[in-house]
Amino acid sequence: MCLLLTLPQRCRHSTLRMFSSSSTTTNPYLMYYVTYSDEAPQAGAMTELRMFDPAKEEYFTVHDKPLPKELVKSRLVGSSHGWGVFLGSPNSILISDYCNPSSSKSNPKMIPLPPRSYEHSCQNELVSGVAMSSSPEEEDFVMAVKFTGRRVSIYRPGQHRKGNHRFSSTELFDYFEQANLMYSKRDQRFYMPSSGGHHLWSWDGIISTDSQYHDLRFHNLPQFSLSELQLLRSCYRTQHLVESPSGQRFLVKWSVQTLGRSVQSLAHRSVEFSFGGTKLFMVFREEEDMNMCYTQDIGDLCIFLGNNEPFCVKASSFPGLNPNSIYFIGDRYGEGYGVYDIATRTPRSFNPKSFSAFSDLPNGQGYVLPNWLPHWIPPFPL
Repeated sequence: MCLLLTLPQRCRHSTLRMFSSSSTTTNPYLMYYVTYSDEAPQAGAMTELRMFDPAKEEYFTVHDKPLPKELVKSRLVGSSHGWGVFLGSPNSILISDYCNPSSSKSNPKMIPLPPRSYEHSCQNELVSGVAMSSSPEEEDFVMAVKFTGRRVSIYRPGQHRKGNHRFSSTELFDYFEQANLMYSKRDQRFYMPSSGGHHLWSWDGIISTDSQYHDLRFHNLPQFSLSELQLLRSCYRTQHLVESPSGQRFLVKWSVQTLGRSVQSLAHRSVEFSFGGTKLFMVFREEEDMNMCYTQDIGDLCIFLGNNEPFCVKASSFPGLNPNSIYFIGDRYGEGYGVYDIATRTPRSFNPKSFSAFSDLPNGQGYVLPNWLPHWIPPFPL
């Protein structure tokens, strides 16, 4: 899991200018990294949140945000509902709205969670998915964290269950090693797709952690030419389950031709977003009884995939977003950054209207907080 790319300079908008005046919510935003000018990150260091608005395809920066001491040595490993999940060493975990541009600069919210039961395994330090039932400020909030391997940790830190932490670890999860997570508001369950996307595992999480296995059946499969099949066989693939505001669910299979490189330093990164190795998304609409039907039309919807719990919005509610599209970010396997037109099966890179790289940093130099994954932030009420 590597930190990301490009730094832009955007005009120093006030907080109010970051939002659309015609809307009651913010646009979806991409937080792609956090920079600072000191030689080493330390408590109180002034940071800059580097943000991107995909609807306007414009950059902006949230300036002068002090780094909380709790986050100095933590790793940002995922996000949900606009809240980041941070792992500390050796077994601490907390959630914070620090990376949300609408959060308090001087006093971002911090919610420490019960300590993890430490295991001497690198798999306990690598996270493949995070999902939350709601905003962490709600009483019945539940969070699930999928670690690489078999382990899924479930946290219920609400007032009546303070300190409650359980985890599941079964050999059946061998088929879900790199699984992503999603919480369904429709049926109030967490879902986890298997490698290959042929099965789902789900559990309630709020009442119990008893799990349920689901076998998916696929229909209306697309036809590919021999050359397309050969290309797809050479790709790495991940599976993502996402739910629309109306409760319609989609399974997305993301195929990436790995680039064989991972760039972590600012000095060697491109200052332009690129769709990288992303070749194809296959979208399946869930019908009744876990039947999945291939589709190239999801209507007025946009899907957002990255190092965050997947989410879906109506394009017409955010002027500038492209309907029937997938907005994606990823740098682990060379996935890239961009927009995918589902109807034409075509990815394109982001195309910012204006850009001046590093011009608001001394001599064009700056430092990026290490191990902080970029992620999409869903719309927030104004």
